[in-house]
Amino acid sequence: MNGFAEVFITFIVEFWCYAVEAAPWLLLGFLFAGLLRVLVSPSSLSRYLGGWGLKTIVTATLIGIPMPLCSCGVIPVGISLYRMGASKASSLAFFISTPATTVTTIILIWGMIGWKFALADVVASFVIALLTGFLASLLFRKESLKSLSDGASCCEVEHRPSSFKEKMNIALRYGFIEMVDDIGLYVVIGLLAAAIVAVAIPSIAIETYMGSGLIPIFIMTTIGLPIYVCSTGSVPFVAALIAKGLCPAAGLAFLIAGPATNLSTMLAVGKVMGKKTLLLYVLSVIIFSVLVAYIFELSGWL
Repeated sequence: MNGFAEVFITFIVEFWCYAVEAAPWLLLGFLFAGLLRVLVSPSSLSRYLGGWGLKTIVTATLIGIPMPLCSCGVIPVGISLYRMGASKASSLAFFISTPATTVTTIILIWGMIGWKFALADVVASFVIALLTGFLASLLFRKESLKSLSDGASCCEVEHRPSSFKEKMNIALRYGFIEMVDDIGLYVVIGLLAAAIVAVAIPSIAIETYMGSGLIPIFIMTTIGLPIYVCSTGSVPFVAALIAKGLCPAAGLAFLIAGPATNLSTMLAVGKVMGKKTLLLYVLSVIIFSVLVAYIFELSGWL
């Protein structure tokens, strides 16, 4: 057997192992995503997000954490909430916490990397979203809020299911058809990337250059910043890098900054909320992702 065949077989084995490891957690995550879709209506959230106080920002962050919306899926919801009266502070908190910590992502991290990393991911996303919202509140509080009528035209009247059977049908369809259609490709790409990392990148290289400290955390943050990163699909990739020697804090920073920002979200925020808001949004994600991840490393949690 030649060298290429051996490498290819190893790649297939690694891919299969990651897929088997991820499958039950993904199924559980998709189920919870479907249930959330039935129980929580995004269009009904705006009345809780209109203020500029800490309570409103905390509410926006907590609402966003479990919602099954990816990096691009959060754009229309977040912009709609803003146009319906949500403040810039709560809107930015929602933009950060929602794609970074979907329920599917949290469950998959728990299964593939461990509960301590999953808890760190939730806490870090919460803190970064909260701090960003708080800064926005300080800087933009004097600006007038958008009126509810500004966004009325972009909102559709939602049909809310009444019977248990209808709710379950919608939940299962959303979780296992729409969600799979939305992020399934990115999950597969993440698994393929994890297998490539396992086969192609020597452990000693990652341990030497990305093993600890601020530099690997900053590098992983800046890599994830502009590109579209599906939080769920990125978990196998990050798990493979950590297994090879990447410091877990750098993986944490990537899993937060990557989903929380991409060029599409940046352009949407800049166009609708203004360049100053965009600058605050990007700088906050970079600075706080690096700092919070580094604190987790220094504390010995990761």
